[in-house]
Amino acid sequence: MEIEVQKTTILTPHHVDPHAEPKEIPLNIFDLFASDNNIAVLFAFAAPTPSNADIIEALSKALLHFPLLTAQLGRTRPHRRPCLILGGGCGGALVVEATVDAALSDHLPLEPSPDFALLHPSTDGTGHLLQVQLNRFKCGGLVVGAMAHHRVADGQSMSKFFVAWGRTVRGVPIDPLPLYDQSWLKPRCPTKCEFQHWDLEFINKKDVFANSYQKNVHPSEITNVLLSYSSEYIAGNLKARMKGKYTTFETLLAHLWRKITVARGLDGWDHTSLRVTVNGRPRMRPPVPSAYFGNLVLNAYPELEVKRLLGEGGLERAAEVIRGAIRKVDERYFQSVIDFGAMHEEEELVPVYDTEGNVLSPVVEVDSWLKFEFEEMDFGGGGKLCAFLPSWVPLEGCVIFVPRVEKDGGINVVVVVLKEEAAKLKQISHSFD
Repeated sequence: MEIEVQKTTILTPHHVDPHAEPKEIPLNIFDLFASDNNIAVLFAFAAPTPSNADIIEALSKALLHFPLLTAQLGRTRPHRRPCLILGGGCGGALVVEATVDAALSDHLPLEPSPDFALLHPSTDGTGHLLQVQLNRFKCGGLVVGAMAHHRVADGQSMSKFFVAWGRTVRGVPIDPLPLYDQSWLKPRCPTKCEFQHWDLEFINKKDVFANSYQKNVHPSEITNVLLSYSSEYIAGNLKARMKGKYTTFETLLAHLWRKITVARGLDGWDHTSLRVTVNGRPRMRPPVPSAYFGNLVLNAYPELEVKRLLGEGGLERAAEVIRGAIRKVDERYFQSVIDFGAMHEEEELVPVYDTEGNVLSPVVEVDSWLKFEFEEMDFGGGGKLCAFLPSWVPLEGCVIFVPRVEKDGGINVVVVVLKEEAAKLKQISHSFD
C-alpha cells in the first residue's frame, strides 16, 4: 500500500486565545490508571463522501465541545504532577491528508495488517493528543485513521466524540453534549481503602524497577488475528451449551479464554488470568452519565488454573468466574480507588501494566467495544461505513471485542498472539472440545 501525504494541519479550538495563560487540568486517578499510550482506530467509508475540507471544518467545530483533545500532556507547577495543558498557543489536533494509489475495494474486508500503521500518524510520542489521517483512495473511498492518547479519554468517551464529529459533518446538532462535571469524584471523609490496589492497579514510580516483570519479543514475532463469530454460532452453540445462563460477552470470552490458553500451550498446573475492562459510569451511585468525557474504567481479574479452565465443564466454569470477577468491581471498588488516589496524591503512581513487556502470557487483556458507538460514525454524503477495526496492536495477549458494521448480531474479535501460535488459534477458534 503506497500512501502519499499531501498536507498537514494543526487545529485548535476557535475560542481558545493563543496568548492567554495556559490552563492546567490535573489528571485524576482514573486518568492515571489509563495506559500511557495512543490508541488508534480505522474507519473505512465507501464513496461518495464529503470533501476533506468539509470533514476538517466539522472536526474544528466539534473540538469546541471536546477541547481536552487539543491539550498537551504535561506537569503542574510547582508540584510537577501529571496534567493536561490547555491553550497558550500549544497543543491542537493534528490532521494529515493523504492519498492512496489503489481502490478501497482492493483492501476490503479490512484484515489486521502491519500496513495499518501507514493509515494513521505514528503512535509514538504525545505531542498531539488527537491525531487524524484522511486517506483518500483513487475510487473516492476514504479511510479515517484516528488516534487519541488514552490519558485523555477511554473508549466510551472517544466513541461519543467520533459520533459527534460525524453529526457535525452532516449538520446535525451534537446530542448529548459531552459532560465534564467531576463532582462524583470525591473521596470519603475519612478516606478508606477497602481493597488492595498496590501491585494490582498501581506501583509507585520509585519502585517500578524492583517490581516490574518484562517479557519481550521482537514486534515481528507478534501478529493480530481477526475472528468472526455469527449470532447463530454464539446463540446456537456456545450459549445453548450453558442453557443461556450467561451474557453473550461472558460466554464468548469464556470460549476465547480456553482457546487462547490451548494455543499458548500452557501447562495444566499454570494459572491464567484475564484483565477485563469495566466501565464505572453505570456502577457509581448515583450513576455517572454516559456522556461524561474522560476516563472511568478499572479492571476485573478472573483467574483459573489451566487444567480447570480446559477440563470438563470448563466453559461454564470460566463464564462463572468472569461474571463473579466483574461483579466485584462495583461502586465500593471504584470508591476505594478514589480514596486510594486521595491518600497517595503526593506520590507518582504508575499503572501496573505500564511496567510490563509486550508479551502478557499467561495473562489476557480484554477490552470490549460492544456497548460503545463506533459503528454509528457517519459522515453522510451517501457513503456508508463499510469497515471498522482497531489498528495493528503490538501487544501479545490483547483481545478486543469489536462491533460489526453489519449490525447482524455477530461479533468480531481481534486477538493478538505470537505468530507461532496463530495457526493453532485459527484452527480451534470455533471448535467445542
